[in-house]
Amino acid sequence: MQPNRVWIAVLLVMSFAVSLTITAEAQESGTPNDAAWRRADELLKKLTLDEKLQLILSRYPSNASPGGGGGYIEGVTRLHIPGINISDSATGSGSTTQPSSTFPATIALAASWDRQLSYNYGSEIAIQLRAQGFAMGLGGGANLTREPRGGRAFEYLGEDPLLAGELLVARTNGTQSQKVMASIKHFAGNEQETNRIGGDSRIDDRTLRELYLLPFEIAVEQGHPASVMCSYNRLNAEYACENSVLLTDILKTQWHFAGQVQSDWGATHTTAKAINAGLDEEEGSDAGPSYFGRVPVLFALANHDITQERVDDMVRRKLYAMISSGVMDHPPLGGEKIDFDATRTFAQSVEEQSIVLLKNDRQQLPLSASKLKRIAVVGSHADVAVMSGGGSGDTMHPVTGSFTGCEGLEFVDHNGCGWWRNPWLKVPVPLTKAIRELSPASEVEFSGVQDEHAPFRAYSPGEIADAVALARRSDLAIVVVAQPAGEDFGDLRTLSLQNPSNQNELVEAVASANPHTIVVIESGNPVLMPWKDKVAAIVEAWYPGEAGGRAIANVLFGKVDPSGKLPFTFPARDEDTPTWGATGALSKDPVYSEKLNIGYRWYDAKKLAPLFEFGYGLSYTHFAYSDLSLKHDPDHTLHVSFTVKNDGTVEGAEVPQVYLGIDYAGEPPLRLGGWSKIHLKPGASQQVDITVSPRTQSVWDTSAADWRYIPDAAAYVGSSSRDIRLKGR
Repeated sequence: MQPNRVWIAVLLVMSFAVSLTITAEAQESGTPNDAAWRRADELLKKLTLDEKLQLILSRYPSNASPGGGGGYIEGVTRLHIPGINISDSATGSGSTTQPSSTFPATIALAASWDRQLSYNYGSEIAIQLRAQGFAMGLGGGANLTREPRGGRAFEYLGEDPLLAGELLVARTNGTQSQKVMASIKHFAGNEQETNRIGGDSRIDDRTLRELYLLPFEIAVEQGHPASVMCSYNRLNAEYACENSVLLTDILKTQWHFAGQVQSDWGATHTTAKAINAGLDEEEGSDAGPSYFGRVPVLFALANHDITQERVDDMVRRKLYAMISSGVMDHPPLGGEKIDFDATRTFAQSVEEQSIVLLKNDRQQLPLSASKLKRIAVVGSHADVAVMSGGGSGDTMHPVTGSFTGCEGLEFVDHNGCGWWRNPWLKVPVPLTKAIRELSPASEVEFSGVQDEHAPFRAYSPGEIADAVALARRSDLAIVVVAQPAGEDFGDLRTLSLQNPSNQNELVEAVASANPHTIVVIESGNPVLMPWKDKVAAIVEAWYPGEAGGRAIANVLFGKVDPSGKLPFTFPARDEDTPTWGATGALSKDPVYSEKLNIGYRWYDAKKLAPLFEFGYGLSYTHFAYSDLSLKHDPDHTLHVSFTVKNDGTVEGAEVPQVYLGIDYAGEPPLRLGGWSKIHLKPGASQQVDITVSPRTQSVWDTSAADWRYIPDAAAYVGSSSRDIRLKGR
């Protein structure tokens, strides 16, 4: 039905004078009655309707938004409301026009299991965002690794909701400490790329609450992000950005979220339905339709499809987010000098704390420079570059440069790279150079593909033969393998190292020529390792960022003790994963039929042996556990205390983990209950105290629609989900 033209005229006149007080609708949503909220409400009263509508729609102009960002909302100069320039920021600024640092991938950060490091990571990226003029960073990905082949797994924080949630809290706080608005995403049920736009994720209520909503709940309650981004997919038949249960009932009412809900780009499908469901801001493009633009919103108001009160609530939330984050009073100006060298030093420290040592037969590592005359480095452009993830999680204009070629990749939906411009990140100190610095008396020689225009092509028989010959005449062979993945290319078809398809052949050929073969993996997903028993050592380096060469070399030579722990399970076979099914095909409308059993919970429940379990990671030293003590407070808080001793010979870091056995129907054998990261010198001991909240000991009771505490949970303390050292109840 077309609106009456008289109504349109009336609304246009109203646009210069409308102002309303705080509404019952906003009050009932659980928003806090604090100074920032009151100030937002007073500012709202001074806005015209046109100005209000200006603040709920971000555009991504065809001629690019200021500073090369992803979207821009023009401010209101007369009221000193600054414009909001938005940038992707998963692993660094996503500016398309300004040089930016590239940090290790977010999944690497998760492998550090370090809350303080996550805070610093968010802070360092935000410092660069502000220097470039960005007021909002879209780096807070928290979708779980249900699908190990997921194209964006490298952007997220692993397979466990507690690990993901607490690290996201720290990152959010770090970002907003620099007066940059943090957005957490993708809310919710967006665990794969296949058919992500419109695919219907079917998740039962208990599974949704205990797993897929929990990281967001933790982040909202403890991190207070400025914004939550709703996802492309449908959730139980409703688009996430039109899902009133998700956005209003749960997020705003039950969790008392006071900030704004923004759409992903192109994830809005209607005007009235999305607004009434709780969407506060549309992110769009000049190339597509606008549902929150001036005309469609005026039409909806004229037709009484939406209320003025709801529009005011949208704007008020926007203003509140700007005020509470500090952006209103301290907007970023851009054009500031960035100390890229200092940032690279920090990026190196993140990678060094994130590398996971997966295998170390006969203490092959750490390497001793004095014993190595010739070192062979093979594969994955380790002479000039490192692998990085693709899509919006990538750094679009890396300060260190990148390759231009991208053909030869195979994903579920299509081949090639699309808008992933720089999968190979050039680095100032690649692995070969870093090894030469640490072992200057050794002859270090590289063998592998060196064609930057076809960097993903398979190794030719001659190149494999050259690598074998080099390995045979060397004291040591380091083979670097890479598994590319990224947004919008689709998910991986398999966890095999298929890109290029014969990397497994390369590893096996080199290992057959030299028993001292070390494999370094650069990936954002788990990988299969048919050669695992044929090599001496395996190192998971993730997408290591622009300082990856030095960081990897420092771990290999023992300048840094490896302390990373796996944030997701490495399966022995594709067929063992919870989403493989009968054929391995990814469903366009995924049904989460495994319920609570994802990741390590699946392997425990099904009694399957993983290749490497969740929480696993070796060290160059050894840690002993003793003296477990459990104490329950009257409010059901559980205090777990124990002692960890470094009974090895070198200084190192350990991540002791507490798991809970919840005796309740449908629960997996174990769930993560808490952890700590500690640093110990040889012979030193430390008492570790881990507090487990009542919520972490609870299940979602569907009949009561609330959390239900389950008493007498068993506590398991160990170095991984399967390396349990202490038990108690």
